[in-house]
Amino acid sequence: MSSRDRAGKRWTDPAEALAQQVTERVVDLVVGAIDVNELVSRVDVNAIINRVDVNAVLRKIDLNELLGQVDVNELAQRIDVASLVEKADLGAIIAQSSGGMAREAVDAVRSGTAGLDQVIDRWMRVLLRRKDPAPPPLLAVQAGP
Repeated sequence: MSSRDRAGKRWTDPAEALAQQVTERVVDLVVGAIDVNELVSRVDVNAIINRVDVNAVLRKIDLNELLGQVDVNELAQRIDVASLVEKADLGAIIAQSSGGMAREAVDAVRSGTAGLDQVIDRWMRVLLRRKDPAPPPLLAVQAGP
């Protein structure tokens, strides 16, 4: 290194240190003078959100790890069952399910009754020694002249 370079170095090192100190002080003054609330109020949050690729963010999340941190028992304790029951129309739910069961029961009884009616009809024909059964009344009316 030449003497000229050493002399320049003696001048530039303190100048750089002074410039660094001045810069730090200026930044502190500017940051202190800024009204952060005013600055944030100028930010268009919707524009920022619209620029976020939510799918890319979700791909980076390990759902198994996240769900592993969930305390299911605590979550279940937070459920207001009374409110859910109040909001649910249990009467309609019970009526609908029991109505369905009642319909099924009536259908089963009707099927059983029809089968029983046919058995009784066959036995009566055997007992009365009828060979040609008469058509049911509804079919007789439809088959009439």
